[in-house]
Amino acid sequence: MDIIKITSPQAVGSVKLKVTGRPKLILVNGHWNRLLNLVNMSPGKNQREYWDYFLSYMGAFDAFIETAQAYFGDKNYQGKPFYADGSSLLGGDQSGNDRKIKGYQYAMQNIAEITKGVGNEKIYFISHSEGAAYAAGMAKALIEKGYKVGESVMLSADEGDEFTVEGNYPCYQITAGYIEEEEYLLSYISPIHPSAIKNPKRQFHIDPVVGDHKIQGVNRYGVYISFNTQFETVHGSTIDIQIFNILKRLKQLKVIPRKLKGKTEYMIANGNIIWHKIDNTVVVNKNIDIY
Repeated sequence: MDIIKITSPQAVGSVKLKVTGRPKLILVNGHWNRLLNLVNMSPGKNQREYWDYFLSYMGAFDAFIETAQAYFGDKNYQGKPFYADGSSLLGGDQSGNDRKIKGYQYAMQNIAEITKGVGNEKIYFISHSEGAAYAAGMAKALIEKGYKVGESVMLSADEGDEFTVEGNYPCYQITAGYIEEEEYLLSYISPIHPSAIKNPKRQFHIDPVVGDHKIQGVNRYGVYISFNTQFETVHGSTIDIQIFNILKRLKQLKVIPRKLKGKTEYMIANGNIIWHKIDNTVVVNKNIDIY
């Protein structure tokens, strides 16, 4: 709660007015393209419409926001999220650091609008794809101006090897991949039993848009299997209500080493269904045959 001292010609002496700030959620969208949207390959607009593209069923966006607010654990949030556009023009004309600089400049130039009504409360970020670097720049600027960033969540962050976060606020990065069953030839081929030459294997594939790049400075980085997705849909699959349960697990899980036949493998304590990699460590997953 902020105490603001106000004086006026009508007042005798001074009056102290109590102003209560409220936490704010900021959504930073990634790349959007009107032409690609015509063939359903990209969101066609920024801000709310960007998120609606992925949260397409009725009520999904509102449920996403409510779940996000519960995940961050604050209360009495401002009524609507603040939207920032982290998209490049062409999808390849800016580096990750270029977008971080742009996010920093945008926040510095629009600090009053961004922080309106926040007072001494916290600001929370959710960003996707190209928006992650932009969010990093915004967070840097806000902290320099004395505001508090409660947490930043970076979903499917693009070009994670081209920018950093400062490490002076909680920041979690999560990227999805998918499983594809592929057939591999056995070493011995029998012309009598040709069906025996094929051996199906489940192979993990990382999001082809962003690849596997941990951002320097994040608290934790997780790569997980997004079941029921494929090459075309995995990039947007992190924009989902269930991502917040996955993030909770990411924060709590423990990676433990295990010696097996002279080699060290890494396991998730208490079992692993979805995880492929935690930070820089690939972990054993029974749903993956080929890493």
